[in-house]
Amino acid sequence: MILRATGKAYHPHCFTCVVCHRSLDGVPFTVDASNQIHCIQDFHKKFAPRCCVCHEPIMPAPGQEETVRIVALDRDFHVQCYRCEDCGSLLSEGENQGCYPLDGHVLCKNCNSNRIQALTAKATTDL
Repeated sequence: MILRATGKAYHPHCFTCVVCHRSLDGVPFTVDASNQIHCIQDFHKKFAPRCCVCHEPIMPAPGQEETVRIVALDRDFHVQCYRCEDCGSLLSEGENQGCYPLDGHVLCKNCNSNRIQALTAKATTDL
C-alpha cells in the first residue's frame, strides 16, 4: 500500500510527524513553509503565538479546531491571561471588560483612573 500526500509517495509507516514521529496515516496533518509534515498538535505548539503572560502557546483546546487570541498593545494573550496588571480582574468579560492602557500597561478602567489620579496628584505636588 502506498500513501500519497504533499505530492509525494510514502509507505504508511514512513508518513510521520517531523516532531513526534507519530504515524499520520489517516490522521489530520499540516505542512510548514519548508513543506515538513506535522501533526496538528505539534504544528500549533511550534508555530502558535505565545501568550505574553504565561509564555505558553495560544492553541486550540484538545478536540477543538479554533481558539481565541487577544492582541493588545502588540502583545498576545490567552483569554484567561488577559487581566488588569494592577488588580488582576479579567478584561475580556464581566464588569471591568475592556482594556484602558496607560504607559504600556494593560489596565481596567478603574485602575487606569487611579493611576491617572496618582500621576496628576504627583505632578501638582512637584510644582
